[in-house]
Amino acid sequence: MKKLLLSFCLLFLTISVSATDVSGNQSGTWNLAGSPYNVVGEIIVPSNETLQIDAGVEIIAMGDYKITALGNILASGALNDTIRFYGNGGLNWGGLRLEDEVTTSQFNYCRISNTDDTNDYGIQSINSPILINNSYFDDHQKAISFSALSATTPSYMEIKNSKIAYVQKSGITITDNSNVLIDSCEVTRCGLGTSFYGAIQLSLQSNSHSCSPVITNNYIHHNDKQGITLANLYGYDNMAPTVEYNEVCYNYTGIYLYVGKGYYKGNHIHHNFVENNADSGAGVMLYGNGADAIFTYNEVNNNYTGFYLTNGATANLGYLNNGVTDDNGYNQIYNNEFYTGEIFSVYNASALDMKAENNYWDSDDPEVIDITIIDGNDDPAYGIVDYEPHLSPYPPPTNVYVAEIIWTVFWEYPEASNLTLIGYNVYLDDMGTIFATVGIDVFEYQFEDLVVGNDYIAGVSAVYEEGESEIVEYPFSTMGDPPNPPLNVVLNHLLGIVFWDSPEPSNLTLIGYNVYLDDMGTIFATVGIDVFEYQYTGLVWGQDYVAGVSAVYEEGESEIVEVGSFWPPHICNPPTNATY
Repeated sequence: MKKLLLSFCLLFLTISVSATDVSGNQSGTWNLAGSPYNVVGEIIVPSNETLQIDAGVEIIAMGDYKITALGNILASGALNDTIRFYGNGGLNWGGLRLEDEVTTSQFNYCRISNTDDTNDYGIQSINSPILINNSYFDDHQKAISFSALSATTPSYMEIKNSKIAYVQKSGITITDNSNVLIDSCEVTRCGLGTSFYGAIQLSLQSNSHSCSPVITNNYIHHNDKQGITLANLYGYDNMAPTVEYNEVCYNYTGIYLYVGKGYYKGNHIHHNFVENNADSGAGVMLYGNGADAIFTYNEVNNNYTGFYLTNGATANLGYLNNGVTDDNGYNQIYNNEFYTGEIFSVYNASALDMKAENNYWDSDDPEVIDITIIDGNDDPAYGIVDYEPHLSPYPPPTNVYVAEIIWTVFWEYPEASNLTLIGYNVYLDDMGTIFATVGIDVFEYQFEDLVVGNDYIAGVSAVYEEGESEIVEYPFSTMGDPPNPPLNVVLNHLLGIVFWDSPEPSNLTLIGYNVYLDDMGTIFATVGIDVFEYQYTGLVWGQDYVAGVSAVYEEGESEIVEVGSFWPPHICNPPTNATY
């Protein structure tokens, strides 16, 4: 997955002659001329009013004061002219609290720091619509809160292209809110305190609401606790986020579903563990009755355990026969090695059975796969993991076939995966020896110098940076030489006649020729093997044409040799009634 790299301009060249002290009700514009704005008391943006903050402005809290917006805030920085919110000398302050449930607040190119106090956030939205873009949050207890605890219809909240770092608890907290998008953000160095908070943490505290946001394209890494946590402490049914195309790595645990559900697609979940810590290391952990989620097209590798389930949890890692097409597996689960050396792809310590069909594992051998899966076959108290049928660890080419007349093997792309495809190996008879290697944009290979009438086996495998797929074999017989086209195809432009010679000799049976005009997909005329010319009729003077001729054999048709373009002849009439 493409890692998100964020850069922020944190230096300011503008020097203000004097600061502006602010407190109480504030609206209108904080501009660069008045910067820095020293917050010397609690600030309120009144209802139905707007506080606009211009690019390059600094807001410095001189004490533990909060900015509360009953109206809205428009903080519009620029790439090289960031807006700064921070505590004087790094001192803790109260952050920003948004309560307007109608008018959207916006924070673009902002850096918000130093709300490292127990009950404060960098930004806390109380069902208030908000758009955050290209911003940076650092040094907080909790950086961002998107809450809609008492709202039947939550306001839309969004954070994109932003970075959250150095947070004691959660970088982003979402409470009872399904109307949230987290897109293309970097979340790192969160969960630094002693309590277990996910870098992105979802909480559901009401059975009349839901907490099912969209979390996509994020880079969630090097957090001291979980990367993503679903904390459904009351066991309600409606916590089911959509989590797609994220990279989740180098955390204590990758994704932790405490009685959580959801749809997880295309994520790369890897290297989640603390060295030699047996309590860490799950790529995905599901806990509790009601914990159940769908996982498809994920790559889960190099954790201590790929998937760990306990206390009544289950999961759908691939179910082929339920009439649904968006849960058909295709996960890659491999190299999840505990520090004592065991490979744990799935550890189902829950009493419930689970589906894990149509996935790629560490091996093609079911006996080897079975060793990496802990389930009811190892302990009767555990549920069974149904992992068959399984896929090759490296998806092979699809739709492999051989055109026997032209001795050519064809294929198509492998099934989608997170592996890096670099080409294909072609085999002939000996599947232990590579016959040819081609690039990723080549989908055919023609064998030469085969013996007519012999039986052969063609094979094709997909080659990845990570390894080679299984070889897909296709038996075929050589029916003779490739069908040679006519030779010396020429055109008499004046008479509109195309001429040709016999093809090169071959073991195929020549039966005639096809003649084409313009449309090379439609036969214009067919002639016998002793005919070597064809005159077109019914052509329009002044129109441009292209002629084509192919050789036709009992075994098939050759390629079409095209000639032209040409104009049909213009017939010049002679004088009449000439006398001497």
